[in-house]
Amino acid sequence: MPRTHLLTICLTLVFCCSAVHADDNDRTSAASAIATKRIGEDIEYLASDELKGRQPGTPEMKLAEDYIVQAFKDAGLKPGGPDDSYLQPFDVVNRRASHTINPETTYLNLTTPEGESLSLECEQQFVPMVYRETYALDDLPVAFVGYGINAEREHNYNEYRDIDVEGKVVVLIRGEPQQAKADSVFDGEDTSRYSYLQTKVDAAIEAKAAAIIMVNDAGRAFDDDGEDELASASQFGRVTKEIPFVHLKRATFNQMLQQTPIYTAVGNPLNSLEEIEREIDETLEPLSQTISGWRIKMAAEFTEVKMVTSNIIGIAPGQGDLADETIVIGAHYDHLGMGNYGSRSRDAGKAIHNGADDNATGTAAVMELARRFGKPTNAPARRIVFVCFSAEELGLVGSRHYVENPVVPIEQTVAMINFDMIGYLREDSLLMFGWDTAKVFDQMLIDANKDVGLTLVKPPAGFGGSDHLPFNSAKVPNLFFNTGLNGVYHTPDDDFEAINVPGATRVIDFSAQFVEKLRTIEQRPDYQQIAQSRRSSKGVKLGIAIGVDDQSGRLKVERVLEDSIAENAGIKVGDQIMAFNGRTNVNSHRRLSREIKRGAGKVVQIILDRDGAAIVLELDLKTP
Repeated sequence: MPRTHLLTICLTLVFCCSAVHADDNDRTSAASAIATKRIGEDIEYLASDELKGRQPGTPEMKLAEDYIVQAFKDAGLKPGGPDDSYLQPFDVVNRRASHTINPETTYLNLTTPEGESLSLECEQQFVPMVYRETYALDDLPVAFVGYGINAEREHNYNEYRDIDVEGKVVVLIRGEPQQAKADSVFDGEDTSRYSYLQTKVDAAIEAKAAAIIMVNDAGRAFDDDGEDELASASQFGRVTKEIPFVHLKRATFNQMLQQTPIYTAVGNPLNSLEEIEREIDETLEPLSQTISGWRIKMAAEFTEVKMVTSNIIGIAPGQGDLADETIVIGAHYDHLGMGNYGSRSRDAGKAIHNGADDNATGTAAVMELARRFGKPTNAPARRIVFVCFSAEELGLVGSRHYVENPVVPIEQTVAMINFDMIGYLREDSLLMFGWDTAKVFDQMLIDANKDVGLTLVKPPAGFGGSDHLPFNSAKVPNLFFNTGLNGVYHTPDDDFEAINVPGATRVIDFSAQFVEKLRTIEQRPDYQQIAQSRRSSKGVKLGIAIGVDDQSGRLKVERVLEDSIAENAGIKVGDQIMAFNGRTNVNSHRRLSREIKRGAGKVVQIILDRDGAAIVLELDLKTP
């Protein structure tokens, strides 16, 4: 063959191959763009104001439910719930309205210094909080304690220092002094732990108060609509220690102050809360004093309210010898609604918490993987059960319910993959909790990442607090994909506009590669127990794995071992350590280890931030 003909043929072949590769790249890019658009639309709808934060028990949660069910149907999944339904219903206590008040046995009566009796109107002038289920207190004296703060060690500020409140009803203001001052010792304009109701409750109990009456601070009362709104009975959740607790209208307390003012250090009378707040802000000195002559009778009775919500379950059947083995792919689709419970924002209860990252992104991942794996396969492959869990924000309730009531026996479940907050991919870094719950996971994850190119971050002995944990307790190998905490977590600012949708798509693409390997490998993964937590130098094992929260900088509990000191004390995954053994600067592993060493052989106190509430627990560090 002439050389010119050979050259022409070679050039033609090169051109044809280049064209084929170009076509392949174009098709890949087009498919990725379509997937990104589809995933973005899912996140945007689930995080829209129309769904009002997807709180269980609301009509808007039903809209989310309908949307996911339709996606499962369109993907070709079979129903996984009872009665040929995609829904697995269960009861849960609604923390937004977990208790109703029995009006016949609930009252708050005031007796003035002149002996006049005033009966206040429940839910108009006051609301009893569920900080104690049933109580009746008769003819108690009253004391005012400012904001009800004891920050003696940290700020030399203690509103209980110079007053005896034992057996008295204490009246305190919500929030903390100097809330609008950037240079305030109480964390500037940010909310410090002394603003938390649990911290105030603990201080009142330590001072031996008989009950608490709280009034709104001016900011919360008048920020938006000018109304001094009372909370619902269940708005602030439950606490670890119980005390009768009432939320009172500012106007009612101002009426008391008109008759019996609070006096400054130089004897000037303050006849309103506005004057008191201004005085404390300016001087940062307590104004605590007995409200002479006033007496209080108060009682409350509550009835627990439950609601029905549902996990959403769709099944892609397996094929061949592997068909009876199951992979669970899950994410929670609920969020905080208006943020009455669990919000980190001062706007709690007033603004929609859309939960775009937490967890519309994870829900979108489950729906997208259902589309990719929902069609029958001809090759041997494991069954995949897709689950969108409800009531995760209420304590992993939906995932616990599934593990206790699986649609296929839990012993046939070979792995669980959980998605929670995958919308903030930064520097290509993907956190993979549970990567070491099966020996084969590590290499499989590396192989799945070859064409995606993420930076796979493997937290040492870390789990993170989400719906994979009940599966881990059942000894099912599990993975939790997460792109890390962010500043908008559990606030009204967790909106769609900030989501890195192409980044979430890359996480899903990587996950799809891993799922494809997982559903076809011949040998099922074997669960392996993760290594025990670190010891202090005296051998005390708390039984926790610790990370650092990106926003607060505090140590955060990522794992709690069964039957450990931590579990027995009530520590939970997600808790942030605010203080340990009386010290507040335990913000590193070294400092925590030092405090554990100091406390060895004793019972010490730990203060935790749990979803915005301060929790005080006792740890028994007596080494066996």
